[in-house]
Amino acid sequence: MASAGEPQNERDHAYRFSPLPQSETQHDDDDDEEDEGLSITVEPKAPVLPKYYRLDEETLYERTCEMIQDIFCITVFIVLIFLPIYRSLGTPTQDPVPPVFTINSMYLSNGSLGATWHAKFTIINTNVSSIYFRTIDFTLFYKTNPEDVLSSASSYPFYLDKGEYVKLRVNFERTTDSNNDQSLVEEIEKDRVKDGSLNFGMQIKVEAIYYGEIWVSDVEMSPRCEDLKIQFRNEKDYSGRLANPNRNCTVPMQWKQMSFF
Repeated sequence: MASAGEPQNERDHAYRFSPLPQSETQHDDDDDEEDEGLSITVEPKAPVLPKYYRLDEETLYERTCEMIQDIFCITVFIVLIFLPIYRSLGTPTQDPVPPVFTINSMYLSNGSLGATWHAKFTIINTNVSSIYFRTIDFTLFYKTNPEDVLSSASSYPFYLDKGEYVKLRVNFERTTDSNNDQSLVEEIEKDRVKDGSLNFGMQIKVEAIYYGEIWVSDVEMSPRCEDLKIQFRNEKDYSGRLANPNRNCTVPMQWKQMSFF
């Protein structure tokens, strides 16, 4: 029998207990721990550069070869594109008429080989948009032989647009040739005594650039005036003037492939 002091229903019964609720202080501590941020340490690493930034000898060699190949390809492309254009620019659409070369007058102050020749020329551009005369070289020769040089001279370069003209005053200087001087002096003296005149010719070498409407071309010209005559004043006077003034010269022309200038 149970004692009187034992409570009822305690015998032969098992009691279950729920865990004690945690205190507010403990919860606050846990919250504080959760609020604290995680500390992560990352060791810095060297950046990985692309392949072409690695300055080793092999990469530099490869890059140099690639650049050379690119430049070569671009050059070939430009040549293939612009060569036909370049050739078309150097081909005139028609045969232009050459400029007119006229010898207007000539005065000889002394009939010997030491003479001073004063000449006046007119050059007219008749039908080309523009002509640039780069060089003009004049040569006077005895009678019809260009090797028997009497005198020579050169002119300054100039432009002539279509329809324009220029008047040149040219002073010739004697070209010395000791091998031919004496024989020429004798021939000139014979002519002066015989008919009071001196027969000679003139040859001109011209390098020019023709500018057409849509083309450009280098040109060589060789104007030539023959059968010219200086008439001396009298037998004792060695000075004289051109007997047949205002003579036009023939002007052979030769086209050249346009060059870079």
